[in-house]
Amino acid sequence: MVTWLLSPLAWLLLAFASMPWAWRHHRQRTWPTIACGLVIVIALAAMTPLVANMLSRPLERPLAEPAGCRSAPPSTAVVLGGGIDGRPRSAMDYTALNLASRRRVDRAVDWWGEGGGRRLVLQGGTGNPPLAELMAAYAGMRGVSASALQLEKGSFDTWSNARQAAQLTPRLPRRIVLVTSWIHMARAQEAFTSAGFEVCPLGTDLRRLPSRLPWALVPRTSGLANSEVALHEWVGLVNYRWRGRHGIERTAVAGETGQ
Repeated sequence: MVTWLLSPLAWLLLAFASMPWAWRHHRQRTWPTIACGLVIVIALAAMTPLVANMLSRPLERPLAEPAGCRSAPPSTAVVLGGGIDGRPRSAMDYTALNLASRRRVDRAVDWWGEGGGRRLVLQGGTGNPPLAELMAAYAGMRGVSASALQLEKGSFDTWSNARQAAQLTPRLPRRIVLVTSWIHMARAQEAFTSAGFEVCPLGTDLRRLPSRLPWALVPRTSGLANSEVALHEWVGLVNYRWRGRHGIERTAVAGETGQ
């Protein structure tokens, strides 16, 4: 329900559905008609590349790295799943991974190949088979050895990703590389920091759209999709920061700082 309400398309449909009622009452009160008109304008504007980029650009800015990310870089990367498209036929059917998941695994595999002794923790427990197993199959196809992979298959969202990662056995080090889409990184970093980790961000999958005027003012499905994702991230970020500041489900990580 909350996700649906964060969609500009839902705002547009609600406004159009409310127009007959607003029109019947326009003689007594003008505000219902004006309100519906404003919602329609705002919803259409949110579907344009210009507004979609305005919503997503602050989220996709590179985040500051802790000093230890360079002085003592971690050898463990946690890779967050981005979902699947369709229904996988087996745990080896990595073709069911959506584009965000594949790009995250690709970025993580490239990082893994840049140094010896590195390992990847793949997270995602939704679906049957779990998302983490599909990611592992894809990483294996890219040449990552099974001994370099650790799977976490009990989480269902970003907040539980962080909590489940903090409970893995063997324990993860306190300082980790976190791999996810740039638009998702701020919320993911908030969740993992509140779980006791020191995060070295490694982002991928930029979602910026071409914004040349006047075409950037034309509503389109790509603008709608990016605005929905950005609005979801903004609301989630506020929620996670509130949770973190109030110590909700705070978890201590037992691993040592560094590698």
